[in-house]
Amino acid sequence: MNKIIKVFLVALTVATTSSAFAYHHHHHHHRGTGFAIGAGILGAGLLASAVYDATHPRPYVVPAAPVVVTPPPQVVVQQPAPVVVQQPAPVIVQQPAPRYETRMQNVWVEGQYIDQQTPQGTVVRTWQPGHYEQRPTQVLVTP
Repeated sequence: MNKIIKVFLVALTVATTSSAFAYHHHHHHHRGTGFAIGAGILGAGLLASAVYDATHPRPYVVPAAPVVVTPPPQVVVQQPAPVVVQQPAPVIVQQPAPRYETRMQNVWVEGQYIDQQTPQGTVVRTWQPGHYEQRPTQVLVTP
């Protein structure tokens, strides 16, 4: 029973019992004696019940929290894709080989003495001054 209800009933029983005894005591009528005895027994029973409940509290039952069981996550291990490393094809650049070409070029010819023999057998030396001449020369040509 709820503790507040029990206290209320005990107070009601005590009040009823007290008024029954007071009625019996003041009026000297014995007709209400059975009612007073019954109310006293009822009050004593309620009082004993309230005392017992107060000294012997009911255990408080804590409802167990629900346990949620989830399976562990599945671990999937994947091998990484193989990495293929390829060397790029070599780039071959062929250049034409250098070659020589013959070209005409103005060349400075130094001045010099020229010896000539006369029909009598004597040698005559004459000075030939420097000058430019067109001569074929080899020139290296690179493409």
